Amino acid sequence: MHAVRAIATDIAMAIRPDVLPLARLHAIDDLADIGIAVRQGLPHRRRERRHKRGKADESSDTVADSPLAGQDAMRIEPLDSTLGAVVRDVDLATIDDEAFHRIEAAWHEHAVLLFPSQHLSDADHISFTRRFGRLEMGLKRTAKVRVTKLGRMSNVDKDGRVVDTNALQARFQRGNQQWHSDSSYKRVGAKASILAAHVVPESGGETEWADLRAAWDALDGTMQDWLKDKQAVHSYRFSHAWHGGLELLSEAELDHLPPVVHPLMRIHPATERPNLFVGRHASHIVGEDLEESRRLLRRLTTEAGQPPRTWKHRWQPGDIVIWDNRCVLHRGHPWPADQARVMARSTVAGEDADNEWAMAD
Repeated sequence: MHAVRAIATDIAMAIRPDVLPLARLHAIDDLADIGIAVRQGLPHRRRERRHKRGKADESSDTVADSPLAGQDAMRIEPLDSTLGAVVRDVDLATIDDEAFHRIEAAWHEHAVLLFPSQHLSDADHISFTRRFGRLEMGLKRTAKVRVTKLGRMSNVDKDGRVVDTNALQARFQRGNQQWHSDSSYKRVGAKASILAAHVVPESGGETEWADLRAAWDALDGTMQDWLKDKQAVHSYRFSHAWHGGLELLSEAELDHLPPVVHPLMRIHPATERPNLFVGRHASHIVGEDLEESRRLLRRLTTEAGQPPRTWKHRWQPGDIVIWDNRCVLHRGHPWPADQARVMARSTVAGEDADNEWAMAD
């Protein structure tokens, strides 16, 4: 058995020199399941795509030229990070199959797509989501929530008032102040998440994404060889125990979320690119010392979330973003406690014929 202590100690040397210093950002995200409501770096070895580098202004989206841009009216503009693109001049409520195929191809390439100023209705939001696959059920086992197609991520109560910071709803959001992949605590994690901005605060409340493909590429061969046959246990109870998240579910509902095992290196089914599969739901590495493997997982996740492998978006009302949970981590950022933030999120279930969390068509 390899010594995790030595691996954890030396991991900084196992990351290639382009890795930048530790980002110290906080996050708030991911309420939809409960129903209460980053391009330089190292290019993929097979594709060797390079874009201009630049320090993106966090208040705007900096883009570079795209080989897909200029066809028809739709423009696809990659960001100056290893993931992400802005898609302009398209109406998601009326796209035809040809336009969708272009969007899907761009999504596979860039992993995160921003569609500014869409202002989709809930019905159009769901219709667009269904193009990517079956919808994922919520976690609560009540009949109403099980069939809820659109989750509300909000700090506003049913009477329209901003909730107290100590309320369970607010504490649950603070519990997601770490990088994560949606539903990785399930046997089949989510394929995609689609988030729409309805009400945004005057400052803060951004969402940030991290590229797990580039994170894998940034590891040296020794680290890759050690990780590629390892598995990590992902657990809802582990990741939600400290902030009140367990209070949202009954014991019977929690029993439907037993710990699951996922490989630390996964191959993307569409692109065949390897990626490092980590995040806050990962409790420990199978077969290794519990605490030492947890330290290693935290370090790997921290390194994955470094520029130029990250992109942070400042939301505007009407924005839509879709991201690929199979190769991307995400987290939100805090905002003033007295300001409202209302988002709507749909989730595409993982592509497994026996996925027990996928809704019937």
